[in-house]
Amino acid sequence: MHIITAPFRLLLAALWLVLAIFSVLIVFLVVAPPSRQQAALTACKTFFCRRLLTCLHIEVEFIGQMHPNTGLVVSNHISWLDVLLMTHYSHLHFIAKSEVKDWPIIGFLTQLLGTLFIRRENKFQVYRSLPKGQKLLQRGESLMVFPEGTTTHGDTTRAFYPMLFEIAVREAAWVQPIAIRYWAHQDTPSIAVPFIDDDGIIGNILKLLIQKKTRAQVVFLPAIKATDYDRKALATLSKANIDRVLASGICPSTTRLTPFSQATILD
Repeated sequence: MHIITAPFRLLLAALWLVLAIFSVLIVFLVVAPPSRQQAALTACKTFFCRRLLTCLHIEVEFIGQMHPNTGLVVSNHISWLDVLLMTHYSHLHFIAKSEVKDWPIIGFLTQLLGTLFIRRENKFQVYRSLPKGQKLLQRGESLMVFPEGTTTHGDTTRAFYPMLFEIAVREAAWVQPIAIRYWAHQDTPSIAVPFIDDDGIIGNILKLLIQKKTRAQVVFLPAIKATDYDRKALATLSKANIDRVLASGICPSTTRLTPFSQATILD
């Protein structure tokens, strides 16, 4: 039955995307005064991103809570969906490589979500982008980065590049590592979600649509005070904590919450 309904859900997802575009135009051109445009845009992006997740039959489970003083959120990276999961947190911005702006569908979504685009060709270009991230933290907002710089299948992580952790060091901020995992409806790791190598966005969406259900699990790990470490140590510690969760292989239905955790499920 889920295969039969896939075309309908694809059409519905496309409709939500079109509505999102028109809503953004209305916010900026008609409804919201300049002083309230950011709040209106935040409400729009949260609403439409949740609708897209629903169309794709993706349920989101949060385990644990974000530290109230978190400045930098760091995570493993599996799919373009990773960003949509975190729109639950309205104060959160994202960092992505500059070419993402030109991707179909995702390019629009990432710009809608207030993404900070940087050129990652070399360390010097990334270093020059650090003040942009610092300004966000100085405004009391948070920034989410994927320090691997690429996506994986989600069973483990690649090396974490430490440069972006310098933002937290300079601002004496808290670093919040999170582990993201995706499960098929049989409580086995999803093979439809990973967006890697030469995958196309349309093909990836179609694979998601024919799934009966996908459960996304976001595990918040203990926050780390950046003043206690340099950027390389922060990267190493964050990676080790995230790998510990990924290596556990525990499916959502059998998860035992750790003392710092509290589960919340969003349908």
